[in-house]
Amino acid sequence: MRKRAIMGLSIAAAMVSNAGIAQAPARPTAPQAAISTASEPWWKHAVIYEIYPRSFQDSNGDGIGDLRGITSRLDYLKSLGLDAIWITPFFKSPNADFGYDVSDYTAIDPQYGTMADWDTLVAEARKRGIRVLVDLVVNHSSAEHPWFKESRSSRTNAKADWYVWRDGTPDTPPTNWKSIFGGPTWTWDPARKQWYYHIFLPEQPDLNWANPGLKKAMFDVVRFWLDHGASGFRLDATPYLFEDSNWPQDPNPDDGPVWLKPYNAQLPGTNQVLREMRKVVDSYPGDPILLGESSTRSIEQLRAVYGKNKDEIHLPMNFLVGNISKLDAAEFKRRYDEAATKLDGLTPVEFFSNHDQSRQWSEFGDGVHNDRIAKMSAALTMLNPGVALLYYGEEIGMGDADKATLAQAPIGPKRPRTDERDRARTPMQWSGAPRAGFTTGTPWLPVAQGYQQRNVAIEDADPNSLLNWYRSLARLRRTDPTFRTGHYVPLESGDPAIFAFARVNPDGSGAVVLANISAVPHQAKPTGWTGAPPRFDSRVCASGAGGDGMSLAPYDTCIVRFRVAR
Repeated sequence: MRKRAIMGLSIAAAMVSNAGIAQAPARPTAPQAAISTASEPWWKHAVIYEIYPRSFQDSNGDGIGDLRGITSRLDYLKSLGLDAIWITPFFKSPNADFGYDVSDYTAIDPQYGTMADWDTLVAEARKRGIRVLVDLVVNHSSAEHPWFKESRSSRTNAKADWYVWRDGTPDTPPTNWKSIFGGPTWTWDPARKQWYYHIFLPEQPDLNWANPGLKKAMFDVVRFWLDHGASGFRLDATPYLFEDSNWPQDPNPDDGPVWLKPYNAQLPGTNQVLREMRKVVDSYPGDPILLGESSTRSIEQLRAVYGKNKDEIHLPMNFLVGNISKLDAAEFKRRYDEAATKLDGLTPVEFFSNHDQSRQWSEFGDGVHNDRIAKMSAALTMLNPGVALLYYGEEIGMGDADKATLAQAPIGPKRPRTDERDRARTPMQWSGAPRAGFTTGTPWLPVAQGYQQRNVAIEDADPNSLLNWYRSLARLRRTDPTFRTGHYVPLESGDPAIFAFARVNPDGSGAVVLANISAVPHQAKPTGWTGAPPRFDSRVCASGAGGDGMSLAPYDTCIVRFRVAR
């Protein structure tokens, strides 16, 4: 029997039925054609997928993921409907912070491959319509970088001021500021007899962006990777490029987030550097982008990161949503509404998981409704306007590894130190085979528990799986005008447990997205329309619930189509 398609949702082989969204085979022979938006750059409605290369796919059996491994999985990435992948650092590094301590910005660490491997990855990704972003560590380098070695050798060398140095005595740091990773932000250097500044680890000295030579060298790094096919950069730790030059003492060093202090975050010099970097990026063809790790306290601060004249970071990550740590309909409404209405029409970047924080499966899951909650969080990320930023494995419901699992990984060359963030960095779960299909050797971190039930192979074959739900949402974003370019309308749901919003087309048609943030059924009564309420049509729900109306099962997400009332 032919299934009845919901208006606007019938895209390719995805059709609505009483069983939910039925999915086409996982390896489509050709990508779905996107709606033509020739006047807009590619990134305005993009889906970007973060890959932690150490854990994505090992190609040579050494237990560490690599660039060739990513290349081997490009067909899978294409099936997700991605526009770009962001690869966390693969530069040469002593790995005090797994690549975020760079000892050579233009060399690939041998454990990840070679420049030829990079060139092949970029070329093969382009064949599949996927762009590749480099994770550029702009705030600091490794203490093993030749620049820092020269800088610390004397106070008069050519790179003496490429880092942040201050006078003092060996027992008294210049300030009482605290590092984001704990401890003081200052380390005494006995050779130079000065303190150097590091907002992260002592092995990660901060670069001095006020120095013209350093700035030129870093802009040359930007050009190097653009010349080698990068489609832009995810910029690490962008708020911290400058410090208060008065070096005040912190009257409350234990109060508030260390990373949002007035003396170490979002200072004016940062804006100038980002404007200049934006000019470098904009001088290249293909609309390369700057995607920023931009922690802010408010939506007003987030708006400022784009630049007063919209000429700084193209896409600052919205940590006001990304840092939500519990399911709360009112908080979701507050944060998504403001992102859609208070950024002057600029493109928001929405996400829940990344390599620095818990996976949303574990953060939001209640142990009973995890799959449905994961489909809800996916819908919120994918059906809101702007850029959707995904983290590898979230599409199959990967969760955090428990302490017992992580304790199995010995400290050694593959894992130089323990890090609580490793819970969200375990190997990608490709199959139920030993080591989850990630490697033929011993993985640098153990595969997380439960991988035999949650992996790509199993979910690929299940039309109602989380993986295929993500694929269906990606198709909606790419081919459905409502969810690609429809205007966001904040709504009142009529129930404190339900978050509701609408995406509206120019002709007044559109869809309401309803998310029941509750373990019991609820009934929505959405209001907030301009003019007469629309006429509601059929709906599709993540749970597979059929019929019409506004009733929602526990933790269910429903898309309800509507047209203008006549």
